[in-house]
Amino acid sequence: MKQSPNKQDAPAGCCIVAALCVSWMGALAPSPAAAQARLSFNRDIRPILSENCFHCHGPDAGARQAGLALHTAGQAAAAIRPGRPDESELVARVFSNEHPMPPVGSNRSLSEAQKGLLRQWIAEGAEYQSHWAYLPPQRPPTPTPEELDGRPTRTPIDAFIQARLAQEGLAISPEAEPEVLARRATLALTGLAPTPAETDQFLADEEPGAYERLVDRLLASDAYAERMTLVWLDASRFADSDGYQNDAPRSNWPWRDWVIAAYRDNMPFDRFTIEQLAGDMLPNPTPSQRLATAFNRNHRQNGEGGALEEEFFVENVIDRVETTSAVWLGLTTGCARCHDHKYDPISQREFYQLYAYFDNIGERGIGKGVDADPLMQSGSPLRPIPAPLADRLAAAERGLESARKGLPDRRAAWVRRMAADGPSDKNEWFPVEPAKRVTVVRGERREEAAPMPDGSYEFGRYGSQAVAYEIDVNTAGEAITGLRIDVLPSSHLGQNPTLGAGDNGNFVVTNLSARVAYQGEPAGTKLEIARVQADYEQPGYPASKAIDSDAKSGWAVNGADPSRPVRLQLQLKEPIKKDVQATLTLVIEQNSIYANHTIGRLRAYFSTLPMSMTLTKSLNQTLRKPQATWTDAQRKEVDDHYAKIDPPLLAAIGEHDGASRAIDRAGFARVPVMVMNERDDRRPTYLLSRGQYDAPDLSEALPRTVIAALLGDHEAPRDRLELAEWIVSRDNPITARVVANRMWQHMFGIGLVKTTEDFGSQGERPSHPELLDWLAVEFIDSGWDVKQFYRLIARSSVFRQSSRVTPALHEKDPENRLLARGPRYRIDGFAVRDVALGAAGLLRTDVGGPPVKPYQPGGLWEAVGASASDRYVQDTGDNLYRKSMYTYWRRAVNPPLQTIFDASGREVCNVRRRLTNTPLQALALMNDETFIEAARRLAQRMMTESGRSPDERLAYGYRLATAYHASPATLQVLRDNLGFFKGHFAERQTDALALLAHGQSPRDQSLDASEHAAYTAVAHLILNLDETITLE
Repeated sequence: MKQSPNKQDAPAGCCIVAALCVSWMGALAPSPAAAQARLSFNRDIRPILSENCFHCHGPDAGARQAGLALHTAGQAAAAIRPGRPDESELVARVFSNEHPMPPVGSNRSLSEAQKGLLRQWIAEGAEYQSHWAYLPPQRPPTPTPEELDGRPTRTPIDAFIQARLAQEGLAISPEAEPEVLARRATLALTGLAPTPAETDQFLADEEPGAYERLVDRLLASDAYAERMTLVWLDASRFADSDGYQNDAPRSNWPWRDWVIAAYRDNMPFDRFTIEQLAGDMLPNPTPSQRLATAFNRNHRQNGEGGALEEEFFVENVIDRVETTSAVWLGLTTGCARCHDHKYDPISQREFYQLYAYFDNIGERGIGKGVDADPLMQSGSPLRPIPAPLADRLAAAERGLESARKGLPDRRAAWVRRMAADGPSDKNEWFPVEPAKRVTVVRGERREEAAPMPDGSYEFGRYGSQAVAYEIDVNTAGEAITGLRIDVLPSSHLGQNPTLGAGDNGNFVVTNLSARVAYQGEPAGTKLEIARVQADYEQPGYPASKAIDSDAKSGWAVNGADPSRPVRLQLQLKEPIKKDVQATLTLVIEQNSIYANHTIGRLRAYFSTLPMSMTLTKSLNQTLRKPQATWTDAQRKEVDDHYAKIDPPLLAAIGEHDGASRAIDRAGFARVPVMVMNERDDRRPTYLLSRGQYDAPDLSEALPRTVIAALLGDHEAPRDRLELAEWIVSRDNPITARVVANRMWQHMFGIGLVKTTEDFGSQGERPSHPELLDWLAVEFIDSGWDVKQFYRLIARSSVFRQSSRVTPALHEKDPENRLLARGPRYRIDGFAVRDVALGAAGLLRTDVGGPPVKPYQPGGLWEAVGASASDRYVQDTGDNLYRKSMYTYWRRAVNPPLQTIFDASGREVCNVRRRLTNTPLQALALMNDETFIEAARRLAQRMMTESGRSPDERLAYGYRLATAYHASPATLQVLRDNLGFFKGHFAERQTDALALLAHGQSPRDQSLDASEHAAYTAVAHLILNLDETITLE
């Protein structure tokens, strides 16, 4: 069995290392050997010019001063005389006291050392170089044993790191202890701590390659796929709401599950890229490939009243450009939206040429995300729909498509028939004046409404989310075939007329039902409603949703003219018996999740004609005219009406809805997902002056192309699919570097290029350029194999070395950029919570599905809500303990625990997570309901799953949380705390019970309350330890 010495106790408190401030943008000072070599423009000079000069003398021609540009040799010739610094204007001006450059007041200045480097570089010939990131990566030779002074290596990664360390007079640290290695690899690759059983399995494996087998087990786990997906969610700005002020909920979560499946199956990164950027444009795209394109619809979506369609269309497209650029190109192209980029060779024209790849999907730019076409209905790819249900849905979709194809011919025949028969002049609808009874039902309360003089009924604002109106109609022996509800404008709920009682003047009818009670029959009979139609339907809330047996859907009218009535009519499958007295009851249920979304005023009508004959007055008039004289509006009215009464189409819709409901009932719910869908005809793209949506330069429609500095001599991609293919081709010099750097950042906490989001002139140069290029080429040559890349890093000696810091090493390399020690950093908030839940035995590990709402402080949503109904409804049961990546992510109010632990807001793309250590984080760990409950359940495990002695229980709890065996010194600290808390709670039984009442999970009532509380307090301490929340 491997020896696993106790982990050395760390000093109390965690040292927060301040970043080393440097006066230029280089990654590290040159090594002693490099300091004596010839200066490099990219390494030594470009950072100085970019930080201090390019703002006025760089790529942005519009901001250029004195006609001088210093970013290329040709344009800098007026100020630089190669080999003759004393004749160079640049040298004269930077050393000038009278007219210095940068000028006084610019907030920029050069140190004497930087001035000296500029002089030396010009003296050496002022040789310019293309920016390192724009040069195609070449696989450099791996350093030889001679260059490494015989130091052993496991992987080429070790060779490159050891070679640099040798230049610095350093070496990598000894390998970390086995327990530390197991925990480090597990946390890095899965975001979880290993269980004692998993650690013991590793420690008991005495065969060569035990650690390698551990890494392979981790890479094969669902937890690995979830962890990599979590990182991708930040990059993709994924959220469960639209953003902006209204911040309405959306349902793009099936795309999140698509990403999990892709990482689980180790989808090659080039295919992963192509399907997300252009899956809809692949030949005969599968539903999975179409779903993948939700990546570029994860942007914010403005559904506010008054939002301008064209303005937010532009914002959405620009978001796609900026996100694609950051994720795959590592460039800040958004800086060229309004003018040429001030630091990088990206012109404003090129920005809008790149924009042209993303502006052709036929979107509106505004509206709720769940209604924002293009959409597709999708469930979780992690839970495929069973074949019988999928086959039924596919057949229903084929039937629906066939019905729609035949609709024009059937409509034309109906129009001819109506014209031949002559539309009826008689009144088809008779007012119910007054109704026999109208009752407002709220739970157990029933109150009768009084009619208005015109026979209508007004209703109040009930403050309830479950209201029904029951309208009783005396049939008077008529063979009633249909009912009509006119929702009338009313000002009794406010100063302006509205149709509904909601804050926005809306209502939602969630269900319509009817019953009849014939004279002499006390029990009513439920009537089947054949179909419904309305003259206005809010997108996503058609009238048909009021009879679909789904309480979560309904008919709504947001967007309708509030000064005009809206009408809904329904047809009964069979008419009421003629010449028999009866009471017909229509029940209008309004159980929306939005408070007060009820009808404000209505009038009811009945008809004795077939629904196909119940035409509006304007439709009657249109059908009397020759078709050649119809206006577009009249033709649309006819088309819309017939689509609601066409029997084959209605039957096909009914079968499709039935197939969908069967899938939902079986637990395979499908929801609307925003996706890409390229239009057949291309929309022209223009440069926008100053980046303003309403200031296009109409003099030229721009052709599509990518940034010339990256494209080189290659042909420009013609469409979004070719763009995606180019991005992951060898012709593109930057993407493999960008992605490899981001994966390195994930494992070590910081990238070889620290500025992960910016590989341009303002970004940092790689700390190990040769290693980055080797990794980029290796990634491509492996077939873009993501798991193999992580395997390579995890197995390296560099990753496996001890993270202990010596004073000398800390002084020389505080950020560990030279990598003379292993990674050590505070884990993110997602892992902090999941580790605590895992130690407590509460963590639910089921994969995928809709988002959940765990504990969070009350009132946060209400504080920023757009309406009174905007409130957080906490989940119950297992949903409280799902992994943190499934927590509902609202853009206006991020999950507060994750905000405290530095999560990005997901308003926009983020590829570099900041890490801080703050008092607020400690307060969250001490007071958040999740951690108090986790401490209680961890204490319960300590008392019920381990031995009876305090030391056994304390050691077990410490290991559950940290994955380490407790040292004698650690045990003594825990023992002392347990003794204190036992005494404390023995005298304060009420306090003990109050502590144990936290959280919804049940408590083992057989445990003594004061003892359980004492162990809970110690478990709480353990969950707050540096060892628990730090990867080391």
